[in-house]
Amino acid sequence: MSIEINLLPEFGWSIKNQPVYGPGSVFQGFVKLNATEEQLQKAERLRIVFHASESTYHSGYANPMYNQQLFGTQKILWKQKDLRPPVDIIAGTDISIPFIIQVPMVQFPPSANVISEGDGLSYHSNFVLSAYLDQDQGKTNIIKAHKSIIYMPFIETSISKKPVHITTIDNTDSNSPESTPFVHASMSSLDYVLGDTINISLNVNNIPKKSIESISTKLYQIQTWNRAFKKDKPLKSEKKLKQLIAQNTIKQHSLETTAHFDVNTSLDVPVDGLPTFTYGLVFSIAYILQISIKRKGKLWSYDFDLADIPIKVGTLGYGIRSSEEIEFYSTFKNVFERQSEDASSSSSTANALPVPRFLDVIEYEESLPLYTDDRLPIYETVIKRHHINCIM
Repeated sequence: MSIEINLLPEFGWSIKNQPVYGPGSVFQGFVKLNATEEQLQKAERLRIVFHASESTYHSGYANPMYNQQLFGTQKILWKQKDLRPPVDIIAGTDISIPFIIQVPMVQFPPSANVISEGDGLSYHSNFVLSAYLDQDQGKTNIIKAHKSIIYMPFIETSISKKPVHITTIDNTDSNSPESTPFVHASMSSLDYVLGDTINISLNVNNIPKKSIESISTKLYQIQTWNRAFKKDKPLKSEKKLKQLIAQNTIKQHSLETTAHFDVNTSLDVPVDGLPTFTYGLVFSIAYILQISIKRKGKLWSYDFDLADIPIKVGTLGYGIRSSEEIEFYSTFKNVFERQSEDASSSSSTANALPVPRFLDVIEYEESLPLYTDDRLPIYETVIKRHHINCIM
């Protein structure tokens, strides 16, 4: 027999046709169960759990360097001993039991599975729904199912009032700019949303066009790893790694001798990538853009590089602002840290990490008012009444 978790279609944010949830999101679904008579006789309850965790691993260690459950909350959908169960479960029949979950106004890490193969490091941030048909306490689950949820934080972006200009000219250089090779790069912004295209205009000076082999743009993800070998020990020194996320190379085959010309290039930010987030406890992400011009030499080629350009990858479009109520998860104590503290401490509940909560099916915060069947009067009736009033 079977058990599965299904989510109702969403009309909001999605990545590759998969719904995405963020701070304050409310999502609905149902647990679909088809159990045998034997399974139902053993069953004590049906429950759904929403839990999240983050962890880091190193290939040289069997156990995770860091592993922390961010939250865990559950709801009992059905109990064998209930006198008035919310639904009757019949053997061999598909039964669907609905649920509604509201995510707190908290910036958690984005759903991620990042692997740095060369250094043997990996980071995982997972948000999972689990459904269990339980036996008596202490016994294994009769049947269970899991479903991953895509969570993304709200990362704001803003467009520059003026075009962004980057140049390779060094104002302190004693060489004359009339002969020194230099490049001006112009961009509309340094902030982009997942799936955006970064458009770049290059103004090349004092570099013969025919000497250029290619112009490449590369987007790198800068990963900061705070390594903890045991949870009860302080974090070790951080480690920064650079990983190529996207690139575009334009080949040049010009025979022109002009040394002053313009080139337009572009680069797509992956739609299923990760946003910039710097509030993580053990892992964070930033981005840089690198622009390089490969020139032909007499014996070999060499690169003319622009300085690294910091890029912010957000999740909210230009001008869209997130709520001021949203707070970072890293500023709270999780439930397990609170349990280890003295219960009499005044700070034990003041800084507790909010967790998602299950809403009753009839409850929906900030829902639309109930529909009433009031109707506007029929058009012909209004015209006739107005005509009679005019005659009188």
